[in-house]
Amino acid sequence: MWKKIKQILSSHTEESETDEAELEFVSFQTKEPIDVLFTKNFIAAGGHFFYCENEQEALTNLKDVVENEGIDEIVCFDPKLISLINRLNVQVKPQLNSQRDFAFIECEYLVAFDGAIMLSSHQTNGRKQEELPPNVIIYATPQQLVANISEALQRLKSVKGNNLPNNITSIRGKLVHNVDSSSNAKNIYLLLVEQI
Repeated sequence: MWKKIKQILSSHTEESETDEAELEFVSFQTKEPIDVLFTKNFIAAGGHFFYCENEQEALTNLKDVVENEGIDEIVCFDPKLISLINRLNVQVKPQLNSQRDFAFIECEYLVAFDGAIMLSSHQTNGRKQEELPPNVIIYATPQQLVANISEALQRLKSVKGNNLPNNITSIRGKLVHNVDSSSNAKNIYLLLVEQI
């Protein structure tokens, strides 16, 4: 299954040069596996996808993002993610100071239908979507892939029970629907980690 995703990613550059129309929204009615559908829609919306076989590969990809984007400090609330950042030369800060900031967070679910990433107040430390910086690095696993928002909400209710978050939202890449002014349109780097 992941070989197929890697093929999609490697052929993405060629496809973008030959036929941009093919990268527009992929219909949910297709019979493609959920992971392939999510990957296509996420990339088509402008997201940056990194498949990582383990945490070490995730750290390597995170280091590449940090170096390529010139990040010297990052907003992070999660102790597990902070331990990853501490292995790099990046200062962790607890709050946002500018619109150039990067946030490093986990997510609730990865939604295949439109390539969206569902977040809740559990990942954002209570901050609303518009309070997040325009640049977000997401740490996720394949177990978080769902077909659509409805499935994500059902699973969230089942998993969280009485501890449902009070703020649930979705973010998407800047190219979704060719609109980049929306507060949910972000510059998103996704580290999809197979083994934790």
